[in-house]
Amino acid sequence: MNNLFFDLDGTIINSETGIMKSLRYMYQHTLGYIPHDDATLHTFIGPTIGASLQKYDHLAPNDPLINQSINAFREYYQDEGWMEYTVYDGVLEMFQELKEADKQLFIATSKPEIFAKRIIDQLNMKEYVRHVFGAAEDESVRSLKEDVISYGIDKTSVELDTKNLVMVGDRSSDIVGAHKNNLKAIGVTYGFGDYKELKAANSEWIVNRPQEIVNLAMEK
Repeated sequence: MNNLFFDLDGTIINSETGIMKSLRYMYQHTLGYIPHDDATLHTFIGPTIGASLQKYDHLAPNDPLINQSINAFREYYQDEGWMEYTVYDGVLEMFQELKEADKQLFIATSKPEIFAKRIIDQLNMKEYVRHVFGAAEDESVRSLKEDVISYGIDKTSVELDTKNLVMVGDRSSDIVGAHKNNLKAIGVTYGFGDYKELKAANSEWIVNRPQEIVNLAMEK
């Protein structure tokens, strides 16, 4: 594992506070009420907003309410929500060890690329992260994780192939996205997904701590 693509939300940062506040703001400004409990809203973290609205609110892909909702979500998120996060314990140490071992590290997230880059900059992680790849701002293109991974592989100047690249993430969408690009995946249980979800997605490895990612990368 010379090269690693990392998901951001649920893998590097715990972004629950900002995303949950943004989701509540979104529903209040589109529907006037919040139709889901916190447990359901929590599952919105990871997949795209559009995909979650289709799943839980039964909206058609071309329903105008999807774009209205995305715009409302971003009204709060772009001002405050993107800054309301914490870094998972052990992540910085993981990055340091992987960098010292000459591993190339990338971010591949369904979060809009503009916000992902802001967060990496704010955390002073640019010395560890080679490139940040994310979704388009309006989710019109490059919103699915499989598309972000493909975009990252094509865009980076680093020579990548399926033998030296692995995807690291906490949700089934990370695992599925990796497999659709012929990559293996490391699922992490300390984020928003869990062992059952990652196992069902056929993640090649499942770990509980960032240090275990380092151990795997050194072995392979």
